Amino acid sequence: MSILKSIREKEGYTQTDLANQTGLSLRTIQRLESTNKVPKGYTLNVLAEEFNMEPSALQAKYVKSKLSRDSEITTIKMINLSVLSFIGIPFGNLILPIIIWRNNRDSKFVDEIGRRVVNFQILFTLFLCLLLILLPFTVAKLLPNIPIMLIVLLIAYLFNIAVIIRTAIKIQHQDFDFLNGPFRLI
Repeated sequence: MSILKSIREKEGYTQTDLANQTGLSLRTIQRLESTNKVPKGYTLNVLAEEFNMEPSALQAKYVKSKLSRDSEITTIKMINLSVLSFIGIPFGNLILPIIIWRNNRDSKFVDEIGRRVVNFQILFTLFLCLLLILLPFTVAKLLPNIPIMLIVLLIAYLFNIAVIIRTAIKIQHQDFDFLNGPFRLI
């Protein structure tokens, strides 16, 4: 939630009331709430005065919020990158991300994004295990001299690595609309 919005609602103001009381435009109040950017200069001073705060105290609320958000994003990056442990540890794509996710579920944001990453990895692992179980009974009979199991495993690993890289890029750009599959296990 926006810092300004939470303070405004705590004080019992509507956006229009705050705009009228401070002399700021309604559009300025709306923009500050939607972007959650730190007000500067005259706007900061007027808002701080209206809320009976020091301008530095109002700025500190924004800094604290930004640090908290940065910490959440770092945790999400760790969950995503910990999936790479599947390269050296069997089922590492589940073990490490689940541990990190469960230890940081107190944040609703981390819980939701972490849940999506873990859910995708569970589905990926189930699909890969099923594929590797059925493969010897189907395709391997048709192509006996080709190491189809290794080829499928390599393709699956490369696919998972591509998903991890794509997710990391989206996280870096703060686009958190990823891995929203229709099927959820957790």
